[in-house]
Amino acid sequence: MAMPIEVGYSWNRKSISRSLIVLLIILVVVVIGILFSFYYYRSISSKSTSSTSTQTQSTLNSLKPASPASLTVIADNPISVFLPGYTSSKGSYALIYVGNGSVLNSTSNYVNVLYKYPGMYMLYYEVYQNGLIYGSSSSNLITLVVTPNIPLNLSQYLTVPTITFNITRNPTAPIFSTGQTVYLSGGFLQPPSGQNMTIYEYVWNFGNGQTMTVMANQTTLLPEENPVNVTYSSPGLYAVSLTVITKNVSSGKTYNYTTYQTIAVSNNSLMFKIFSSNLNIPNPGTIIVAENVPGGPYSFDADIDLEVVGEEIIRNIYSTLVIYNGSSTSKFLPMAAEYIPTVGNWSQRYVYGGIAPNYSMYTFKIRPNLRAANGDNLTAYDVWYSIIRSLLCSGGVPPTPGYALAQYLIPNYSEFMPIVTSPNDTNGFNEIMNSVFYNNDTNTVTFNLTERVNPQLFFSILTESEASVYDAKWLEQVGDGINFTPAGFYAYEQTCNGGNYNTQVQWNPMSTAPYMIKSYTPGESIVLSPNPYWPTNIPDIPKPNDTVIIYWVKDPNTAYEMLASGQADILTNIPSSYTPSILNLESEGLATIYVYPTFSENFFAYTLNVNTSMLKSINPQYNIPSYYFANPLVRKAFAYAFNYTEYLNSIVGNEKYHIDFGNAYCGILIQGLDYYIPPTELTGCPTFNLTYAKQLMEESGFYNITVYFPIFVSSGDTVDFTAASMWAQALHNIDPNINAVPLYMPFVTMYAYDSIYGQNPMPIFYMGWSPGTPTALEFAQGMIEEGGPYAAPDGFNSTYLSQLSNYFASQNNTYLANLFANESNEYSLLNNLTLQAMKAEVAGNTSEAMQLYKEVDQLTINLYMYVYTIQPTNMWVIKPYIHGYNNQISWEENPLTNAATDSVYWWWEK
Repeated sequence: MAMPIEVGYSWNRKSISRSLIVLLIILVVVVIGILFSFYYYRSISSKSTSSTSTQTQSTLNSLKPASPASLTVIADNPISVFLPGYTSSKGSYALIYVGNGSVLNSTSNYVNVLYKYPGMYMLYYEVYQNGLIYGSSSSNLITLVVTPNIPLNLSQYLTVPTITFNITRNPTAPIFSTGQTVYLSGGFLQPPSGQNMTIYEYVWNFGNGQTMTVMANQTTLLPEENPVNVTYSSPGLYAVSLTVITKNVSSGKTYNYTTYQTIAVSNNSLMFKIFSSNLNIPNPGTIIVAENVPGGPYSFDADIDLEVVGEEIIRNIYSTLVIYNGSSTSKFLPMAAEYIPTVGNWSQRYVYGGIAPNYSMYTFKIRPNLRAANGDNLTAYDVWYSIIRSLLCSGGVPPTPGYALAQYLIPNYSEFMPIVTSPNDTNGFNEIMNSVFYNNDTNTVTFNLTERVNPQLFFSILTESEASVYDAKWLEQVGDGINFTPAGFYAYEQTCNGGNYNTQVQWNPMSTAPYMIKSYTPGESIVLSPNPYWPTNIPDIPKPNDTVIIYWVKDPNTAYEMLASGQADILTNIPSSYTPSILNLESEGLATIYVYPTFSENFFAYTLNVNTSMLKSINPQYNIPSYYFANPLVRKAFAYAFNYTEYLNSIVGNEKYHIDFGNAYCGILIQGLDYYIPPTELTGCPTFNLTYAKQLMEESGFYNITVYFPIFVSSGDTVDFTAASMWAQALHNIDPNINAVPLYMPFVTMYAYDSIYGQNPMPIFYMGWSPGTPTALEFAQGMIEEGGPYAAPDGFNSTYLSQLSNYFASQNNTYLANLFANESNEYSLLNNLTLQAMKAEVAGNTSEAMQLYKEVDQLTINLYMYVYTIQPTNMWVIKPYIHGYNNQISWEENPLTNAATDSVYWWWEK
C-alpha cells in the first residue's frame, strides 16, 4: 500500500553587506569555477549522484522545482520531466540528478527519465552556462513515487521490498547531514506466493559504494539484522536500494526484485530541502494508502468477488445505477442512472425513470454521455448486458454476489444456485431473459421483479457489486462475451466458478466509474488513476484529480511506519494496540483520527465437516475428527470458554485506550437494524464460565478426544491473534485434551478456504460479515441460510447432520445419534424460519417479520453457530491534509460501504 516523504529542516540564506567581502568572494568563486569547470563536466558519469561544485549554495540561483508529467509512475515506464529554470542557449546545459544513481546531461528543458524499479525517488537539477554552475533546485527537491510492475507470470516468485526510516532516530528523513547515522529498516509487502518459495536474503546497496547482505530469518522472513545503518561523508543524492532474493527451496532457483529510496545528504556547501506548496502537502495529486491486509484481494471482477478487500477496488472502478448518498443508508444518488425513479414518475418512466405502483417494476433512465475508460459509449444495452451477466454468475462457486439480485428477478430462485441447470434448460433461460429489458431508443432499463419490493431495499441492492455496469463490447473483445441461448447461458455459468474465470476480467477489468486500474502487482499493490472520460457534471460524483496507490502490507507495523514516516496518507485496518502511537502522532499534528459506526459483525466461526487432509497439508501434526465441531455441545462449551469482557476491555482496548472500538452482541442481528433484538430479550447468550464450559465438554461425549488444531486469524490481525491465544489457554484448562494454537493466514487464503463446499480445512477461524443493505435478511442469508456463503462451506447442512446421526447409531452410540438427529431437526427448523422471516421483511409485514426474526435469532443462539466477539466501530487514520469531499468526512463514513474501511476515493481530497 511508494510513499510521500516528510519535509526536512529548512535552511536560511545569510547575506553579507560589506561590498569588499562580496567582491572577494565573487573573485574567488570565478577563479575556482574556471579552473574546475572543465574537470567537473568531464567527470560526470551515470553513477555520480552529487554536485561537486565548490561554489556555495548561497551564491546560486534557487531554481523552481522540476516538473514531472506525473508524481507517480509505474516502474519501467518513461516519464517526461520539465526543467522550468533552464532555457536552452549556446554553451548551456543542465544536469539532472534523478535519484537512482544516475545523472542526466541535457541541453533541452525536457528530459525523459526511466526508473526500472519501484521506490521513492528524489530529483533535482543544476543549470550550467559556459561550464559554470548558474543555479540549482536542490532546495526544491521533487519526490516521485514509482510503483511496482511485475508480470503476472512472475508474481508468485517475487516479493516487493520495503525501505522505511526510524523516525525517532532520524526525524528529518529522508534529508540528512554529512556524518549523521542513517537507520534503515528492510522488509517486504508480501512473501512470495509460489509453492516452495521463501525469502532467502536481503542485499543492501547504500549508493556510496558500500553493500551489505543480510540473511532472512526463516520464521519471520525479515532480515536477521534490522535496522541497518550507514553514514555519508559527502553531500549529494544517494540511491539506496534493497534487493530481496527469493528462493525455491526445492529446486534452489532464485529470483530477485529491488526497491529504491533516495537519500539527500546536506552540508554547508550543498543544502537540500523537499519542495512543498504553500499548503505543505507532500506528493500533491497522489493519495497513498497503507492497508494492513496481507495477501490482498480475491478478484476485481464484481460478479465474482464477495469479500471486502476486492470490493474496495470494485466500488471505485465500476458504476452502479445508484449509490448511497454519503453516510446515509436510506438516501441515494443517481450514478449510471440519470434520475432516482419514483412512483410518481411511472407515467414518464422513459423520460425520468419510474416505479410501478405495485412496486414490481423499476425503470431507470441511463445517464447520457457515459463512457468506459477506453472511450466506449455506455448505454442501456451495457447495463442490461451487465445484469444478465450478474444473474448468470449468481450460482458461482465460491459464492458470488449475484444471488442478491436473482432472488427478486427469478421465480422460485434457489439462492446461491445456478439458474440455468443444463444446456437445454429453456425455462431458466426464459426466466433470465424476462427479468430485465432495455430500450436503446429511450436509453432505459426495466427490472421485472417477481414480487413487491420496497424502493429502499431494491436501491440498496443496486448500489452493490452485483449491479456493476460493464462495457459489453469490451467483455466480448476479451473473450468473455455471452451467447444468448440456453446452451450459451449454461456454458457461461461455468466461467463463474473458481478455476474457470476470465483472468483479464478478474485482474484488469475495464472501468466504467471515476477511477480505473493503472497497474496491479498481484497481492501487493494497485494504482488507480482517474478515468479520463468520466463526466464533470454529475452532482456529488466528481471527476477525480488524484491518483491512488494502495499497498496491502504484510503486518500492522509496516503499515504504521509508512504513515508515521510520511510514506502514506491513509492507514487502515490497524490493530487497536497501535492506538497510543497513533494518538501520539495526532498530538504532534502528524495524524488525524475519526471513529464511525458500522453495520458489520465479527466472530469466530466453526467448520462442522473439516477437510482434515487439507488441514494436515498445512501441518502434518494437526489432528482433529472432521465432525468435532458438528457437536453442538462442543460449540457451546467453546463459547462459554471465551472471555468476552477481557476481549473488549483489554485486548481490543475499550477501557485500556478509552476509545469505543465496538460493542458486544449476541445473535446475528446487530444494533442499527430494523429487526434488532436486544440480548435482554434473548436467552442463552454465552458468558465466560469455565466451570460450565467444562461441564458441557463432559456432556458432549467428546471430552476424551485428543485434538490439536489451529485457530485461523487473518495475517496482521494482532488483536484477534491475542484473543485466540487467550481462548486456547482457557480451552486447555477445561479439557487437557484440547490443544489449540492461533495461526496467521492471509485473508485471501482464508476466504478461499471458506468458499468451497465441503472442503474447508479451518476448524475455527476469525472473520466477519459486512452486508450490502441495512436489512436483517442480508445477515440471515449470509450467516444462517443453508447453502449460504458461511453455512454451506462451514458444513451447516441438515442432511450432513442426519448422516452423522446414522453413523453414530451404527456405532451403537445412541446418545450421539440422538444429539445429531436433534441438531439436524433444529437446523432444518431454523432454515425454514429464516426463509419465512426474509419473506415477511420483503413484503413489509413488519410485525410478522419481527416475531420471526426473534425466533431465528434465538434458535441461532441455541445452536451456538458462532462465537460473537464485536460489532466494530471503524477508525480512519489519515494525515491532516487529507479531507472528505467538500471538507465533510461523513462522505467516507457510510456504515455499509465503508464498513470494512473501504474508501470511495473520489470522496477523499488531498
